[in-house]
Amino acid sequence: MINPLHIDSAQIQAFLAVAEQGSFSQAAHVLHITQPAVSKRIAQLEDQVGAPLFERLARRVELTEWGERLMPAALQYRQALEEIASTSLDVGQNLSGRLRIALSHYAGLHVLPDTLSRFNQQHPAVLLDLRFVNSEEALTAVAQGNVMLAYGTLGDTAYPVTQTPLWEERMQPMIARRHVHTTTPDFGDLQRLAQRLPAILPAAHTTTRQTIDRWLHQSGIAPLAVIEVNQLDSIALLVGTGIGWSVLPETLHNERLALIEPGDGPPPPHRRLGLIVHRDRPLSRAALAFMACVQAPGSSR
Repeated sequence: MINPLHIDSAQIQAFLAVAEQGSFSQAAHVLHITQPAVSKRIAQLEDQVGAPLFERLARRVELTEWGERLMPAALQYRQALEEIASTSLDVGQNLSGRLRIALSHYAGLHVLPDTLSRFNQQHPAVLLDLRFVNSEEALTAVAQGNVMLAYGTLGDTAYPVTQTPLWEERMQPMIARRHVHTTTPDFGDLQRLAQRLPAILPAAHTTTRQTIDRWLHQSGIAPLAVIEVNQLDSIALLVGTGIGWSVLPETLHNERLALIEPGDGPPPPHRRLGLIVHRDRPLSRAALAFMACVQAPGSSR
């Protein structure tokens, strides 16, 4: 049996860092301590548990059965510490503590930069612990309690989360400008290119990809082949080289890309982006302040 009096927060933080990073060296980097210090804390915790918590593999560290059993309690422990740190009997005091947020790459780069800057200026004592992941991973991070807030593409889910739409944007088929010879390329240009160039699209399991696939099916376009790339900015860059075509948010249109007008075909798809929070987890003052900053007048679109 574990004696809770012999376990300190440093051991739990080290355990979670190794579990999340899959590496003792990466955990040390995240915690700003040495790798031997991480190993010592894990060894102390394993002594308390009476069993190994990690399997040391050649290229990665994995949780053992005992590590998996400890993980939910360790996450709750960290959440409690963070909520204590962000709580004050005097609500007028400045906010402090750590706020963990998961951001889709697109939301972080194109929707929230101004908000992040403004929040940091207004609440400099709050440590923003940001994780840039795809929207599906952001949603999972909220559901598992690894982060308090997430912003990304919204979709159907069975997780116990609440999704709040904040932005909606239109997706547009795009090709490299060098492939078109008219001022306004039309749907026929896309149909012809789709017969000789691959589509460059997000991974099949993502909400954005599923939205695109439905539109392509409605439009009668079957890609010759699909190159899967995780980040929309990277897709836009690759489309600009001329090696393929894609369906991208209008905000990613640039001088190297030509927009395809759908004409009489199905209208281009839309996708929703917004806030994701756990349905049953109370929000810290720092989290509420960040949410208010996102929705404040003059915030990012």
